[in-house]
Amino acid sequence: MKDESTAALEQFRNCLNSFDYVPDKGFSRNSGIYPLICYINNITGALLSANYEIVAAFVARASEHMRDFPPTESNRPYYLLATSYLTQVVHHLNTCGAFVEFDASRVPASILGGGPQQAPKNSFKPKPLRGSA
Repeated sequence: MKDESTAALEQFRNCLNSFDYVPDKGFSRNSGIYPLICYINNITGALLSANYEIVAAFVARASEHMRDFPPTESNRPYYLLATSYLTQVVHHLNTCGAFVEFDASRVPASILGGGPQQAPKNSFKPKPLRGSA
């Protein structure tokens, strides 16, 4: 179960900063979706560094952002992907023995109890860094 969960998180990471999902100007600080993108990326970084308690805080912040700023037509795909990712993150931490407490007053029950999620099958392939090949 843990290996499938980890693989799902890796697949989500391949999609979350892809221009297939991030709307135009999503990385501009003055865009409305920028805080959500930052929360999601902070979750990814905290997961990679095994800083699980901070993950719970950013799951709550991302959830609140999506509640307070409903999606527009252009950012709906990112919101759907982010919701699935948050649900997978919660599932992963609950099943891998991380013992993280999520704030049910800030995170919707659909995320807290949504179970395992499937990331989209994205053809994203990272480009090699310059000077490495």
